Amino acid sequence: SVDCSFSRGVCDWKQDADDDFDWNPADRDRGDGYYMAVPAFVGHKNDMGRLKLLLTDLKPRSSYCLTFSYRLAGERVGKLRVFLANKKTAPVWEQNKGEDERWRTGKIELFQGAETTNSVTFESERGKGKTGEIGVDNVILISGLCPED
Repeated sequence: SVDCSFSRGVCDWKQDADDDFDWNPADRDRGDGYYMAVPAFVGHKNDMGRLKLLLTDLKPRSSYCLTFSYRLAGERVGKLRVFLANKKTAPVWEQNKGEDERWRTGKIELFQGAETTNSVTFESERGKGKTGEIGVDNVILISGLCPED
């Protein structure tokens, strides 16, 4: 398993240069490190911010599970999507509303064919709201299929 959480910095994260705004580090409530966030007041409605995780050394013809913590806090804060580099057109995961301000867990299965996925992109789309934030943390890549809940 590879821990791509932001406090440890073992993974290669890149801000997209062609988007509208950057993701920024935000301190965790408990004070143990930080997560990446887009505050609701950044940018304009429908603006996008993309944070890309570069993946190396994934074995062809094998499965991986990507898990992450996410939070959509605030009224009409926007959308969070996840894209895989080899499937650029449609998101493999999308969430557009938080029922509350709690952190939740997202899971994505990565099936490697002859071509391996070389990046995962977390995309934040700005909503109409002016309060809250979209946050991502605890990004972990595990070899094998995702466990059932």
